[in-house]
Amino acid sequence: MLAGVAAILMLASCNRFEKTTNGIEYKIIKTSDDARMVAAGDNLHIHMKGVLDKNDSALFDSYKNDKPYYIPAGEPTLKDVFAMMKKGDSVVFKVMADTLYGNFGEGLPPGVKPGDMITFYTSLIDIYNAQEMQKKIEDQNNEFIIKDSLALNNYLSGQKDIQTTSTGLKYQVIQKGNGKAVKKGDKVTVKYRGSLLDGIVFDETKEGNPAFTFTVGAGQVIAGWDEGFQLMKEGDKLKLIIPWTLGYGPRGSGPIPPYSTLLFDVELIKVD
Repeated sequence: MLAGVAAILMLASCNRFEKTTNGIEYKIIKTSDDARMVAAGDNLHIHMKGVLDKNDSALFDSYKNDKPYYIPAGEPTLKDVFAMMKKGDSVVFKVMADTLYGNFGEGLPPGVKPGDMITFYTSLIDIYNAQEMQKKIEDQNNEFIIKDSLALNNYLSGQKDIQTTSTGLKYQVIQKGNGKAVKKGDKVTVKYRGSLLDGIVFDETKEGNPAFTFTVGAGQVIAGWDEGFQLMKEGDKLKLIIPWTLGYGPRGSGPIPPYSTLLFDVELIKVD
């Protein structure tokens, strides 16, 4: 993908910059006169590298990690440039930092001052109208769901004594306690370790740090926890196998991908 930026630089050097009505300087490198044109309401799948002109430093670069962005064609700062592009085109354009980040509703990044110029190197990979974008999202969601289902089946094939509730929460009793049972509204103190089905740990209580405390059934934690801890007594240790419907759902959270089954090794320390 780095070669793509080099090609844009080489081709752009042959063209003069033009200006949009809102003062954005740009050069479009055409790849095909017959390609699909950007239309109002489209979503654009693009690679983009932003370089701060004063010191030639990259502010962001999707080419480097091959992770292109999705941007609406009507993005306020760049919509006039996007409207002139076709699928496969590349464009170089210059925008003042305060104009760009002001339209994003964000403050300037460290080291960037008002009036600084940013040069963008952008390649338009594909174009999606609203219906096509919805279909793409649905296809991607189905891929996540299928992947999670296969991983869960593989995990469960190596487990014993798994119990399932009516909501789909699964659990495995590791150790039985003999203390106070939990009911909705109780304040509980717990230790836990959360991981994905592939074994990656995304959160856990640390030795030497306070255990985690929350009120059961108050919506302070994911639904799988609110339900799971109501199955427990003080001293219990359970493995909770929480489906995405009772976890972080179709959006995920931080290191947790969308549509992810979660594994939690939990210990109930105290019930108040």
